[in-house]
Amino acid sequence: MRRARARRRGAGRAGLAAAVLSLSAACSAATGAADGGACAPGDTDGLSGGDYAFDLVVDDTGFSPTILKAQNRSTVKVTLKNSGTRPHGFVVACLATPNITGCPTESCFPDASVIEPIPPDASATATFVAPDPEGAYAFGSGAKGDTMAGQFILQ
Repeated sequence: MRRARARRRGAGRAGLAAAVLSLSAACSAATGAADGGACAPGDTDGLSGGDYAFDLVVDDTGFSPTILKAQNRSTVKVTLKNSGTRPHGFVVACLATPNITGCPTESCFPDASVIEPIPPDASATATFVAPDPEGAYAFGSGAKGDTMAGQFILQ
């Protein structure tokens, strides 16, 4: 199955939400990044890895919290609780990584980060390793008609 990949340079919140909604699933992490290969970007804060756990609540109007922060290459556990009246999920959009060196031109969270839409009053958990490139990745619900969005910031 081919997956849509969102690019958001200078897009407003509406464009960001639309791009997140167009994702049917998260795309794969950039080749060479996780293993420190030639395409691995520099680490601006000198830190990577660790363990992070987030309790994320979604309702019919948005996420709480709207910003999640973790280190690149960290193990992340996201538990999503749907307190809305219709199904909602969790999907992180790809981040453009423009270059002229032949490395991947976008970085994406792994497929394991996706939580398909869950019914009201349900919870679901995803555990995954965050990609290497630092940056602000947009996330959204992935459910048809949802426009809420947030940011997953890798430091």
